[in-house]
Parts: sequence; structure tokens; C-alpha cells
Amino acid sequence: MSKHVTLTPFSRVEGDLRIKVTIDSGAVTDARASGVMFRGFEKILRNHYPEDALVFTPRICGICCISHSIAASSALGSISEDFTPSRSGLIAKNIAHATENAMSHITQFYLYFAPDLLNSKYKGLKHHDLIKSRFEPLKGKSVTEVMAERKRFIEILGLIVGKWPHTLAIHPGGITKSLESSTIFRLRGVLASFISVVEGLITGVPVDEYLNIKTVSDLEALYSGNEKDLPDIGLFYRFAKEAGLMEMGRGQGIFLSAGAYRQPDGSFYIPPGFWDNGLSPLDPGIITESIKYSFFNNSEDRSGPLEDFSEPKWNKPGAYSWAKAPRYGGRVVEVGALGRQVICNDGLILDLLSRYGSTVFTRAFARLHEAVKLLSAIGSWIDQLGTEDGYYAGTSIRKDASGMGLTEAARGFLGHWISVEGGKIKNYQVITPTAWNCSPRDENDNPGALEQALIGCSIADVENPVEIDHIIRSFDPCLVCTVH
Repeated sequence: MSKHVTLTPFSRVEGDLRIKVTIDSGAVTDARASGVMFRGFEKILRNHYPEDALVFTPRICGICCISHSIAASSALGSISEDFTPSRSGLIAKNIAHATENAMSHITQFYLYFAPDLLNSKYKGLKHHDLIKSRFEPLKGKSVTEVMAERKRFIEILGLIVGKWPHTLAIHPGGITKSLESSTIFRLRGVLASFISVVEGLITGVPVDEYLNIKTVSDLEALYSGNEKDLPDIGLFYRFAKEAGLMEMGRGQGIFLSAGAYRQPDGSFYIPPGFWDNGLSPLDPGIITESIKYSFFNNSEDRSGPLEDFSEPKWNKPGAYSWAKAPRYGGRVVEVGALGRQVICNDGLILDLLSRYGSTVFTRAFARLHEAVKLLSAIGSWIDQLGTEDGYYAGTSIRKDASGMGLTEAARGFLGHWISVEGGKIKNYQVITPTAWNCSPRDENDNPGALEQALIGCSIADVENPVEIDHIIRSFDPCLVCTVH
């Protein structure tokens, strides 16, 4: 007999999410992911001055607001007269952006993801008591230490962009604040303090030593000691194998990256690309959005972002989400830290992917792994900051133009598309990471990445379907971004 389970609102995520699943014979046979509110940022921006996007779009989300600032400033840069961004301003933007993303990864693991590891299903497992002592909400040793230090880590954002969330300091040509030598010195101190906590709790070894791990065998050798002496990343690896997280929530393993952290030479610290058993260059021209199952009306069920002038229709027959369905060349893709590190050719993540695929474990592990890499990158970028260089280069935005700004938020691919006529915004479209991952079905009835990962999942106890919780949180959904 089939059992229908509806999770609404789904807790410990940003915004309202509704998940409906059908369980039959101990497995999920159908899944629907729904964004359940309309916010209308794209509609609001029409007829505003282009620069207003720098004010409005960071308000889409209070977690990844700097990512939206980066995307908006890049979109404005793409429709500006030729200019050269400030070198130090570019590096400062990277530091702020990476700080937000690293902080988001670590917060997501300890506050959103890890509490489900304490579920009653796992009480008989060898590592359960140790997991509880570290990850119990508001009480666990690791949770309390990381969250206490997180407060200080946020100082980096105050020092660079004035405030967080919703800074106004990020512009196409850099930032509107110059950094003095004393500020750069303070940046180093804040970063060093946070790294010491990460090394003590998460990696158990210096960051540089951890980043020398290139294979699963290296990982197992480093964390081969007594479980009580393991740092959190090693403990999570062992527990995940014991709890079955290695196989749970398997996706297609098809990934997309917009690229992030532009360097002064024009390259990207995290490169753009498309992965399907091999790497291909990113082609933004084949990105579309489908609205067949979304509460929007348009002349076509599918269109490119710049051609999308859809209007909300809350009572549309057959629709079940305020999220649209982004597709890459018509294909469902997964975005986020796992895909980024695969496209970065990270040896450890590639080895994990080859062994386990895209699963609950590999998605969660990739976030912690990327956070450590970003902390190392932030240190190198701080060393590149200058005190004599200007941090801001002015721009002149064309009155009639169209362009886009692509970047990577913590949760994945983020794109802003803009068209301007007569000096005012004609159309502005945003595709967020959770729109990619938690989309409804498209015009060909293909489920989104999260829906696909849920379908086929085995449920041990239909009265305690923690497997569903794990899979949803492994994508780190943010529904306020999705229903922008």
C-alpha cells in the first residue's frame, strides 16, 4: 500500500520548502519539490536604473547576499563601456565572497545537516554516542566551538565591505572602501584564529597537510586512528560508511559550474565548466528555464533567461512550484561544492565520486573539503592586497545593452541576466543554485535533481523517513533564493 508523506515547512533550511513523496514497498516512487511563495524580485526590477540591481538583488537572500552582489556587479560590468577593474578591489571581492561561502558550508554542516545524524535510527551504531557528543544542537562540543568562532570570522566581511548581510560596497570595478595596512593586518589575525579552530576540530592537521590528500586511500590513512581521537571530518567519514550515507540519494553525477573568484589575469580560481563523465567548456547560451509546472505564464513553456517575460499565475492548472526549472541544453544538472570540485579536478573529490557517485555523503563531504580550500585561498589573497592601489574603478553603463553575470554561491551556480533599454532595466532574470537543484519537472516531464535523488531511495521506517531528510539537506536548499 502506498504512503504519501508531505514535509512542510521543511525545517532547518532558508525559506519555505514543501516536499511530497510517495513511498511504496519501502521505496520512494515519486517526489515533488515545491517553492511555496512568490516574491517577485525580477518583476520589481523592471524600469529601475541598472545600478539599482546592486541594492535589490542582495536582498534576495540573507545567506548568500555577497554572491548576489558579485553576480549583479558582474552583470553590470558586462554592459559597461570598456574598463579595467581595480586589481586590489577584485581581490578584496574574492576574499569577501569566499568568506561568505566557507562560512555557509561550515554552518550548513553543523547546524542544518549534522542534527539528522543523531536520529534514533542510528542509536545502535558504533559511532552514535561520539557523534552526539560533538554534533548535538546547541550542546555538542564541535557545534558550540565552531559557532562561537564563526562570530569572529564574520569580522572579515565588516572589514572589507562594511557590513553583512546586504552590503552596498561591491561594484563592477571593485569595492567602495580602501583597505589600510592595519586593516590587512586584522584580516590576517581573524583568519588565523578561525583556521586554528578548523584545524583543531575539522581537519585535525594543518590546512596545508590536509590539502595534500589526493585519494581516498590517503584520507583513510590520515584518519586511521582511534575514533575518539578523530577530527570531525574523519569521524563523519567513518559514520557515513556505517550509516549507509555513501549510497543514499544517488544523483546522475552531471554537474555545472559558473566559475568563481576571478583573478587579476582574467582566470578563475574555480573554473566554469560542464561535467558528464568528462569536462566540457561552459556554454551559457544553452541555459533555459521551463515553466510547465511552475506558477507562471509565458508564450512558451521554455525560454532563455533574457527572453523570459513570464508573469505569475497562482492558479495555473498542473503547476506545483513557484520555482522555475533551469536546464542546461535541456538536461538536468546538479550544482554545488561537489560539482565545483569535480570540475576543479580535485583528486580526492574525483576519487570519492568514482567510488560512490553523487550521494548524501559526497555532497556533504565536498562542502567541508571546499571550505578548507577556501580558507587557504583567502590567506593567499590577503597577501596580495595592496595599500597604495585604488580599490574602486568607475564604470559607465551603456543605455541599450544586454549581458549577464555568473558566479558560484555556496549552493552552486548563480546567474543574473540583464537587458537595458533607454537607460532602464527592461528585463532582469536570476537563476539560483536551488532553482537548479530543487526545480520542478520541466516541459519534458523530467524531474529536477533533488526529485531524481529522492526517487528510488529505500526507506527503512516509513514512520521515521530520515533518509528523505538526509537527501534534501545534502543539497543545502535555500528556498528564498529559489522563489525570488
